[in-house]
Amino acid sequence: MRRLIVSEDIVSGDRIHITDKEDILYISTVLRMTEGGGLLVSNGAGLLREAEIEHVSKSGIELRIISEFPQDDEEKTRVTLYQGLPKGPKMEEIIRKATELGVFRVVPVETARSVPGADDINAAKLERWRRVAKEASKQSRRDRVPEVADVTGLEEAAGGLSAEGYDLALALYELEEGRTLKQALRVLNESIDRILAKALQYYEGDSKPLEIAVFIGPEGGFESAEVERLVRAGAVSVTLGDTILRTETAGPAAIAMILYEMDM
Repeated sequence: MRRLIVSEDIVSGDRIHITDKEDILYISTVLRMTEGGGLLVSNGAGLLREAEIEHVSKSGIELRIISEFPQDDEEKTRVTLYQGLPKGPKMEEIIRKATELGVFRVVPVETARSVPGADDINAAKLERWRRVAKEASKQSRRDRVPEVADVTGLEEAAGGLSAEGYDLALALYELEEGRTLKQALRVLNESIDRILAKALQYYEGDSKPLEIAVFIGPEGGFESAEVERLVRAGAVSVTLGDTILRTETAGPAAIAMILYEMDM
């Protein structure tokens, strides 16, 4: 059954009133659905509704809710991407690919080598990034839309690592020579023991998903002092290998590797 992600504020009783132009276009033109068609509608935060289209017009679509139920948690491992602010429109590409690959949350981070400052990221740009995450979720048939957080500084992000309660935090650093991402996920770290134990509990139904954070620098990467700060906060410095990846490639590549290693 076709799926749609909508905000909870357009749900009233047993009706869903769709007025967003893009959603109207998607249902009526892309999917070519008419009255009587069925949809699975997600609120992007854990609730699914089976609904039937009652009315279609250029100004709006009304759905009647047939049933609703909590959706299964799609993440065995939740990856939060802390992405150093890149140049131009690259953040949209990063968010889109990260969403398709299964990222749980994206946190834009201002670093020493970021070109745009946090003050340049206005509400309209943040809203655009969040819309990209929603569109990518719809395209890849994810029921949950990854959160795109407000811009933060590296110091604030590092300072909040402990409070976030991650099982493992990784900082990708091209000058790291002692530990690869694979090694960090598999061995030689006390966090790994906790992760493996937690994974076993998860598959037995006794635990929440694993929480992993990955830090990616902007063009030019992190400065050494920034990596040192992250390590002091509990992160593990790792490399993806001999090849240097672009910032818009590194995050999605790391997410794919992490989820492959932990979930497949």
